Amino acid sequence: MVNIVVAVDESEESMRACEWACKHLLAAQTDIQQSYNFTLLHVQPTACVSTGPAYIPSDHVFELLELQTRKTTQRILKRALNICQRYGVKAETHVVIGEAKERVCEAAAKLGAHFLVVGSHGHGTFVRAIKGSVSDHCARNATCPVVVVNKKVLEG
Repeated sequence: MVNIVVAVDESEESMRACEWACKHLLAAQTDIQQSYNFTLLHVQPTACVSTGPAYIPSDHVFELLELQTRKTTQRILKRALNICQRYGVKAETHVVIGEAKERVCEAAAKLGAHFLVVGSHGHGTFVRAIKGSVSDHCARNATCPVVVVNKKVLEG
């Protein structure tokens, strides 16, 4: 059984990575069509509210933020599942909560991934140093091979 985990978020790059995985890791290899697990992994950020000393958000505010976060997660996974369906790929979904860099690698290991597929925004060295890069972190820290799909893939 081959376990393929594809990390997806709101970005076009992650959807390209999903499409690439469907097209190249499964669709072209009919010999593994019967024996694979294809998991769409989404890291849902923790609800965070910045407040000043004079404002304490109510439980209602937190409930609304959590609801919005869940709706966003559902929208992302639905979009990725539609890509999988176009290629005839049966996919499962898995959601974890936290910081994407750490949680993607951790979840891939727990899911027994043989391959982890991630998209790359293609930011330069400076932006990656400031913001961090999930794909760079995964390439260095995942316990399985990582396929990084850059923004040029599938563009034309």
